[in-house]
Amino acid sequence: FFFSSFSFRRYPNMNAPTYDGEPPPGYIPGRGRGATGFTTRSDVGSAVDTNKDGEEGQFKDDREDDEADKIYAAIDERLAGRHKKRRIEREEKEGAQAGAEGKISDQFKDLKQKLSAVSEAEWAALPDVGDRSLKFKQKRQQEVFTPLVDTMLADAAKRIGGGETTTTVAGDASEVGGDLTSIVGGLASARNKVISMTLSSISDNVGGQTVVDPKGYMTQLNTQKISSAAEIGDIKKARLLLKSVRDTNPKHGPGWIASARVEEFAKEAVKARAVIRQGCEACPGSEDVWLEAVRLSGSSDLGKSICAEGIEKIPNSVKLYLKAADLEVGPKQKKVVLRKAIEAIPNSVKLWKSAIELENQEDARVMLSRAVECVPQSVEMWLALARLETYANARKVLNSARKALPSEVLIWITASRLEEGQNNNDMVDKIIAKSVKALGEGEAAIVKREQWLKEAESCEEGGGVVTARAIVKYAIGLGVEDADRLRTWGGDADSSIASGKVEVARAIYLHMLEAFKTKKSLWLKAVELEKKFGTKETLEERLKGGVGACPKAEVLWLMYAKEKWVGGDVDGAREVLTEAFEKNPNSEAVWLAGAKLELENGETDRARVLLERAREKVNGPKVWMKSALLERECGKADSAIKLLEEGVKRFPKFEKFYMMGGQILAQKGVEGVSNARKWFQKGLVASENKSVVLWILAARLEEGAGGAGSSKARSLLELGRLKNRANEELWLESIRLERRCDNEGASGNLMAQGLQECTNSGLLWAEVIYNAPRVEQKGKSMQAIKNCNDDPHVVIAVAGLFMSERKYEKARKWFLRATILKPEFGDAWVRWYKFEKELAGGGGENGDRCKEILAKCALAEPKYGELWTAVSKDMNHFRKSVQEKLKICASQG
Repeated sequence: FFFSSFSFRRYPNMNAPTYDGEPPPGYIPGRGRGATGFTTRSDVGSAVDTNKDGEEGQFKDDREDDEADKIYAAIDERLAGRHKKRRIEREEKEGAQAGAEGKISDQFKDLKQKLSAVSEAEWAALPDVGDRSLKFKQKRQQEVFTPLVDTMLADAAKRIGGGETTTTVAGDASEVGGDLTSIVGGLASARNKVISMTLSSISDNVGGQTVVDPKGYMTQLNTQKISSAAEIGDIKKARLLLKSVRDTNPKHGPGWIASARVEEFAKEAVKARAVIRQGCEACPGSEDVWLEAVRLSGSSDLGKSICAEGIEKIPNSVKLYLKAADLEVGPKQKKVVLRKAIEAIPNSVKLWKSAIELENQEDARVMLSRAVECVPQSVEMWLALARLETYANARKVLNSARKALPSEVLIWITASRLEEGQNNNDMVDKIIAKSVKALGEGEAAIVKREQWLKEAESCEEGGGVVTARAIVKYAIGLGVEDADRLRTWGGDADSSIASGKVEVARAIYLHMLEAFKTKKSLWLKAVELEKKFGTKETLEERLKGGVGACPKAEVLWLMYAKEKWVGGDVDGAREVLTEAFEKNPNSEAVWLAGAKLELENGETDRARVLLERAREKVNGPKVWMKSALLERECGKADSAIKLLEEGVKRFPKFEKFYMMGGQILAQKGVEGVSNARKWFQKGLVASENKSVVLWILAARLEEGAGGAGSSKARSLLELGRLKNRANEELWLESIRLERRCDNEGASGNLMAQGLQECTNSGLLWAEVIYNAPRVEQKGKSMQAIKNCNDDPHVVIAVAGLFMSERKYEKARKWFLRATILKPEFGDAWVRWYKFEKELAGGGGENGDRCKEILAKCALAEPKYGELWTAVSKDMNHFRKSVQEKLKICASQG
């Protein structure tokens, strides 16, 4: 009904048609939006009519406003009437409360009345409230003044006042003379006097030496802790929380311990002791509470009394007895406490061990005899007693222990070790066989196969090699199917070698060789193990067994003969090879090994005879090649060529015939060069242009011929690259040819093309690193490592970069890495040896590092590498040892 008197204005229809006729009477354009504009006298007509109409319009508007005001007033009155009752009740309640407490202004009414009696001086002395705004704080931070020392203030006062000050301090009283400046100057003196009096009070009056411990004093200062407000609040909360815990469950020992430790953390030691004492009374059966009370006691005597009281409450507490023994000073007192403890608790292993540790050997043996009776389930006690007894008594002790603990493997192994110590190896086998049968067989085995092998490794580590072998012998086959034996046992051997347990691995291989006697790969692994970790005798024994079990294995015969020859037993090596001839009459490798043995020992005629017989019986390409090589080495080039021609007829696709023939003929002048060119061409045709070495040899032959030989060599290499795509050796030879001809631009273009075709070529990337400017070598090295990280050529190139930067340790690591990646790569050994000899202070050829490199290189027996083959294939160095070749390469490289 509030809106019943509202009159809603009807808005005109905006879509109604407009009219172009006369406007309605009294229409004034724009008046509704206040745009009245201006009027002229002709527009409004006479003055009387205008005023009359204006007054009537004004009265009409006022009436409309009054009507609207009444409506809004009625609305406000209605809205206010809704909450009138609630508002009246709230105002009455607030008034009653204000009457009881009084208004704030009424509370200070008496003080306001007293202000009338305040004098002007007292009013001026009132402090200002001050400005605490951010602007004031920032201003104050800018106006920070540093106080001056007293002496500077005193000097300034003297200069201003022109007088002198005197200050005397004696005893507890100070007599100050002078004006105010003397008082200021005396502050420092008074402070120093107080400090000196404090130090004097703690000094020794007799000897004049201070009783303050400097170390302890500094330690005390370091241990002092100033707790912050937050920590103090946390401590209070913890106290309240733990008090609630104690009140809720007073028999809960950890609650008392936590409460005591909170007080200890708060530096309230007395309160901590009091709290834990209450805990002992509330929880007399808690060991931890009594032990905490002993810890907080602060003195050994008080701790002993607390331990005694706790033991009365808990007579079977091992921890309290051990704590009481720790509180005693001398070993005699400790023995007394521990023996009383053993009388009270005879079945405690900890008490027996603690008591036995304090005794000498004889008394310990007596106590152990008693201990094994009281605690027969303790393996440690039985074993300790067996170690202290004689051999005969130890056997009895271990037998008793085995009866008491039949399922304990350590007792069986200890018995076996005891027999091993007396060299009773047969008894070792019997004991281990019986133990494996008792503990390891069947589905419900107590000790599994893996545990037996771990025990074998432990025995080897402790020196029980015979016991370890016996364990492997009887336990290696537990739970292994026949089809899985080779794989499983091989994995066990590899695992033992990785962990450094060589004897266990040797025992596993021996067991495998008994099961697989004719397995050549197993014999080779066993021989490799002996070469790394065994002796000369064990190696020969393994090789002898191998050739006996596998008489057709040529590699075992050759290794056996080589070991005999390296060891200086040439006749023994001949006997081995003779036996090998009988077992393998058509073996090319055996015949060649026999010829090499005779040749190495200077028996050229015998070697030639062996090779002739080999050509008749074997008729292999290597036999013909070695025969030609022998004639070449002896200086008989024509005989070598005849043998090579005969070999080409028999084996036309064997590339090395053409290589050797071309190299021999190239040394015979112009006519020889022409014949060598024909040999190389025949070899390329026979190999269908696939022999990279022949392409390179042919190009070098043309280059060395002079004249237009470089162009011919360039053409040959380009043709070789077309026939053999993505071959790094041909690209490298082409690049070096251009560099030798001083065509740096052409060599750079070829290098870019070669790297595009052979992206992961370590040979090309190493060449890039060697020939790059000094500032670019590091960047090129990074690119090379990204493309071929494990290539030995790149590795030794990076090592050379570190060497040039004098980073010798890094260079040494990279050289070592190259030799590990490919031990047969001779150039890595050559560069490392040269580095240690000349640049890294290796002490020359007699240095320890150089000797070590020579020894390792001899074991690795390098076979390839540009620097290495240049020397090893040279006829002048053909019969020299590996170490001699390495020294020659280092001097020439």
